[in-house]
Amino acid sequence: MNKIMRLVCLLFLMSIVASCNKDPEYYTLENPVDQMHLKASVAETTLEKEKEHEAAVTFTWDAAAQRGGADARTTYYFRMYMSDLRTNVTELYQIETGEFSISFTHSELNDILASWNILPGSKTTIEAEVIAQVNSSVQYLKPELSKTQINVTGYDKNATAIYMVMVADDGVKTVRRMTEKVVGTGVYQSSITLEPCKYYFALSASEDYPGYVKGENGDNSLKYVGAGGDHEMLVNTKSGTYTVVADLNMLDVNIVRIYPLPMGGVWIVGNSCDVGWNLDKEKGALLSKDPRHPERLTYTGNFYFRGGDNEFKLSLELNWSGKFFFAPHAGANPATEHELGEGRYQNDGGDLKWSVASDGKYTLTVDLDQMKIYLDPVQ
Repeated sequence: MNKIMRLVCLLFLMSIVASCNKDPEYYTLENPVDQMHLKASVAETTLEKEKEHEAAVTFTWDAAAQRGGADARTTYYFRMYMSDLRTNVTELYQIETGEFSISFTHSELNDILASWNILPGSKTTIEAEVIAQVNSSVQYLKPELSKTQINVTGYDKNATAIYMVMVADDGVKTVRRMTEKVVGTGVYQSSITLEPCKYYFALSASEDYPGYVKGENGDNSLKYVGAGGDHEMLVNTKSGTYTVVADLNMLDVNIVRIYPLPMGGVWIVGNSCDVGWNLDKEKGALLSKDPRHPERLTYTGNFYFRGGDNEFKLSLELNWSGKFFFAPHAGANPATEHELGEGRYQNDGGDLKWSVASDGKYTLTVDLDQMKIYLDPVQ
């Protein structure tokens, strides 16, 4: 009898162990059926620079299915990614309430392709996706998804070079090549000997169009034109050697005369700053950081009042016997007194230095066109 009872107990324990080892059952959320039916206005498009501000494609969709109860709210998001490489993906665009579409211009779509390192002229399949996220206090619901595809071919936004075409009164044309100082910025510059003339910018040394002519936003504004027509040229009234800067992003042109520097640079020296009284080619250099304004050199760092006992000047030759930019008078404050003057030797006017009025981090700017100096606090 005892043997029978032991066997019954053993079988009972085995049944309990077996039930404890049984895999748990999980509840699986179903993927909602696509009720949005995302569509693109075109199945394929070749982007064009002359249409960069026009819409290239518009994506539209229907409202998602109503789920989640009476208090549920649906938020729509949109994104695109490269069909062959899903890590190439755009930001997630949140759609405004009540909207069921999103558009991209030729320029915006071209910038997306460029950010994915797609070569101009290459056809790329883009997958677009709209996501309907249900916000409900009752339960979590999987978002509803809808997808579509579009084939896109981009263009070369920034040419390797552009050409300034100057037209004299007698109709004779002179062409000068301009390149990007900083590759990829779309800002082109060149030192050019000018005479009064009319001018425009071409993308080819041998063809007038496509190119850039006078825009509608002022005498120095530009606009892109793809073909010939009744286009107005820009007007130059200056004579001499100038630096011409054409910004094809901001669509404007800037013509400046940059003061010639003996060694191509400017260096700060003095106890007003961390450089101290050492002529340091690296530490004290003022830098050209803005390709739109090559005439402006800047130095950013800590400046010290030192109870009024602080001074600095600007070396042009990294030599104590060489030329400097000196202050207009001893103790001039560049935050309020902006006169720079031409470079000179110390014996030609005295060792006049600038001073700062308070401690702080500042940016010192030298404008080699206007011949001005500025000291501005760093925000």
